[in-house]
Amino acid sequence: MSVKISKIEKGSIFKKYSVSEGDRIVSINGREIFDFLGVLYETSFERMRFIIKKKTGGLTEFEVLKKDYGKIKVQFDEFERRRCNNRCIFCFVDQNPEGLRKSLYFKDDDYRESFEYGNFITLSNLNNKLLLNIIEHKISPLYISVHSVDNSLRRRIFGIENGIEKIEKLLNGGIRIHGQVVLMRNINDGKYLEETIKYAQEKRFLSLGIVPLGLTNYRKDLTEFTPIDKDYAKNLIDIVENLKEKIGYKKVYIADEFFLKAQMKIPPKSYYHSFPQYENGIGMVRNFIEETVKFKDKKLKKGYAIVTGKSFGDFLIKNFYFKSEGILPLVNTFFGDMVTVTGLLTASDIIKIMRETDYKNYLIYKSVFNIDGLTLDNFTKKDIIKRSGKNLIVLEKNIDIKRYLL
Repeated sequence: MSVKISKIEKGSIFKKYSVSEGDRIVSINGREIFDFLGVLYETSFERMRFIIKKKTGGLTEFEVLKKDYGKIKVQFDEFERRRCNNRCIFCFVDQNPEGLRKSLYFKDDDYRESFEYGNFITLSNLNNKLLLNIIEHKISPLYISVHSVDNSLRRRIFGIENGIEKIEKLLNGGIRIHGQVVLMRNINDGKYLEETIKYAQEKRFLSLGIVPLGLTNYRKDLTEFTPIDKDYAKNLIDIVENLKEKIGYKKVYIADEFFLKAQMKIPPKSYYHSFPQYENGIGMVRNFIEETVKFKDKKLKKGYAIVTGKSFGDFLIKNFYFKSEGILPLVNTFFGDMVTVTGLLTASDIIKIMRETDYKNYLIYKSVFNIDGLTLDNFTKKDIIKRSGKNLIVLEKNIDIKRYLL
């Protein structure tokens, strides 16, 4: 393994040693380099001994002192993302229809993106060498999809052999973990969930998130699941909270969707501590409550409406946010009515509701768009405005809604 140098900037000390763009860093301080994270770690020492593989063949070796770190001035090729090699029975990618963004068909499972962005990974595509690399370079914390700690059940869920031993190895090597359980009714709940929670406590997970299974209309020839209803969600919350109290472990967090489904009160801010799994849909509703409490009772300006997923929109109406006027909880006809979160709304459904209602301006949260400004079905904000003939305003933060209230 090695890292390819894509650019050597002006004034780089690498030029002194005739390093060229396209050469590769093989090792630093005698440690093999697998990725840019390894480079960052190894260049933190007082002395850095580089071994470079020339693109023309052969090796060159030199030493850089810490005081000259600022003179390294090189850039690296973007790493090739590691693919998932599982065959998970619940995989959301397998449920995607045609016509979505190309990236949504790629099954990523990359430890570097887990460390950098909080993406959940399974470790199934990591061999012992890469596990040791993670430990040696202290690539921590990582976000890991656990689902169960029972190896027989894990084999069924992941569709391949993926024992708990890799997680154990990382934990024993000092790597901290945020865990995730995608809850499947009558599969990894009950005693299996209790085992997983107790394991997370024993191994001192930084957090353990329990999130719902995503089920779309596109499930032909896939595993059948029993959907979660109000009574099940309420019972699950009661069981988990009672177990947390019993064993004294507070770092288990239940996804907002379960509370909304159960029509139960959203937990207080203290429940979420530092919101370690916010991007996993845990604590978003509480955060909204905290940030909008001062203007909850105001109305949207005339001609304005807010488009949301079904579950959150129903919550707003039930709790009389904005006088319950101008709130449009959108049934997801693209993926199916069991998909209720705002972040999985598509432009086709948004355009439809904009055409069918009489407002002039429509507010929507930025979670509908990716970093490139595209919806799941490849529309931009301008595309939606053009197709609907109405104005669309993207809310970057909860507080932004204030400017559209009376």
